[in-house]
Amino acid sequence: MRLEWRVPRRPNPIGLTPLIDVVFILLLFFLLASHFEARRALPIDATQTALAETADSDVPSLSIRLHADGHIDLGDVRLEQGAVVERLRDRLRQQPELRVLIHPDAEVELQALVSLMDRILALGVTEVTLE
Repeated sequence: MRLEWRVPRRPNPIGLTPLIDVVFILLLFFLLASHFEARRALPIDATQTALAETADSDVPSLSIRLHADGHIDLGDVRLEQGAVVERLRDRLRQQPELRVLIHPDAEVELQALVSLMDRILALGVTEVTLE
């Protein structure tokens, strides 16, 4: 009786080529499926830091103080954020070249400040200054 001794064959090693192909296809998928958004930035000119001091006195200006609790002082009047837009719109009808000076408190969140600036710029104010 003759016995054949079979040595178990080792399975074929996994090749790296299919793995690299799969990773490349996933990379392409995520690159093509991702949303490339142009970030909107606020233009800030560091050379105009002393704008309020050197500005013409003929240009009317309006002072706005932004508090950390969300209230806004328009001149001497304390208002909610929605009312500020209406008052500012009325002032812009009377004085189209109005300059707005914003005085944020130290504790004001950046998002609240940027939101206020966006609303002011959306009304058509051409000059907004942070002090």
